[in-house]
Amino acid sequence: MSGGDWTKILPRLAVGMVVYDRRYEMPGTIADFDGPMVCLTRPTGLEWRSHCVSIRPATAYERRQLQALARLHAQRQRGIAPT
Repeated sequence: MSGGDWTKILPRLAVGMVVYDRRYEMPGTIADFDGPMVCLTRPTGLEWRSHCVSIRPATAYERRQLQALARLHAQRQRGIAPT
């Protein structure tokens, strides 16, 4: 992708959107933007930045995966073993 093509991708992304990062091979939620970089977060508190060209909207499966991770993390924070 050429240098200017990222400007076509950013308007399709929004803060709070669940996306899949192909570079890190995991889903996350968009927290912010910094030029062509997208700031992502996971329910565990992990934060990272990726170029917008490596981001795509998450599939239904990937959204469920992130929700399951959030439930597991919440259980562990409360000290409850998962069933």
